[in-house]
Amino acid sequence: MQMDIRLDGLTKTFTSKDRTETIAVNNLSVTIPSGHLVGLLGPSGCGKSTTLFLLAGLHAPTSGKIYFGDEDVTMLPPEKRGIGLVFQNYALYPHMTVYENIAFPLRNSKSFKEKHPAAAERREEIDRIVKNTARIVAIEELLDRKPSQLSGGQQQRVAIARAIAKQPKVLLLDEPLSNLDARLRIQTREEIRRIQQATGITTVFVTHDQEEALSITDEIIVMKDGIVQQVAEPQETYVHPANVFVAQFLGNPPINMIDADIRGGKVIINGEEAFDTSLADGSYKVGIRPESFILASDGGFEATIDFKATVGRDFQVRFDMNGKYSEALIESDNRIEVGDKVRFVPKMSGVHIFSADGNRIEEW
Repeated sequence: MQMDIRLDGLTKTFTSKDRTETIAVNNLSVTIPSGHLVGLLGPSGCGKSTTLFLLAGLHAPTSGKIYFGDEDVTMLPPEKRGIGLVFQNYALYPHMTVYENIAFPLRNSKSFKEKHPAAAERREEIDRIVKNTARIVAIEELLDRKPSQLSGGQQQRVAIARAIAKQPKVLLLDEPLSNLDARLRIQTREEIRRIQQATGITTVFVTHDQEEALSITDEIIVMKDGIVQQVAEPQETYVHPANVFVAQFLGNPPINMIDADIRGGKVIINGEEAFDTSLADGSYKVGIRPESFILASDGGFEATIDFKATVGRDFQVRFDMNGKYSEALIESDNRIEVGDKVRFVPKMSGVHIFSADGNRIEEW
């Protein structure tokens, strides 16, 4: 059964021993659509894990409400919320087989026992659920193994299978890939997406890794200091960042952010008129994605290359822009060397203009 999630003015404040208060989640109001995989994204300490624990019932909110569908679950204990929870450390029982790990929550579920009072019927239903869940997460051949005999990616799939075997209304994943190496992270995140689509369970995925969030989610909630900065589809978040923080947090290499002046309909970069604008004269922040620089014979602005590295099929180059080191990704078939003076014309799709206080100004 699919289930939307609605957070209404959700706030969580922690008080230390010296009575200092820290607002971990600050007046969070957002709706997570039914059947979607949504990423909570942000740096350490931004409030994303606290939000997940509030959803799980592991923390009680200081104020605000949590709704699963039309049901107010704000004060319900975790076992009554119908959630599946997966942590980064897997938390598998080492003495149990994969089959037993998946079956364990069913065997200990009071509601499952009430639904299937006869022991024989219960065993048969558990067997059906375990094998069907194993098929969904592609670990059918591993059911007789112990966790110590599995790779990290396989252990994570077992943890997910155990969570979804309970047929939860909501699946919560707390940085589930952080213990895996780079290749396994890519494989396992793709598996998580496949499993979520196969089950249709509304899923909240906590991560600090922008690449994970951008690659597998339907929507991203970007957080900073307990406050939501932007809620949008991954591509929309990247292409139209709501503010300087979002623009700088997303992108690798990161966006180039410079202080620029607009005079007479021209954006001034490196003392030159780089491109036209309809914005009023004044001081602004201009962000340009590294992949949005084009080498040109005229127009744009001049820069001197002081660093070059090969990154796959591109050159990553560094240069000074209004007193700040800036970076560009240039196709490697261009002849460019350290010390060269070149002209860059930015592609306007990769240019973002922000007000002095850091909020995006829409122009194109």
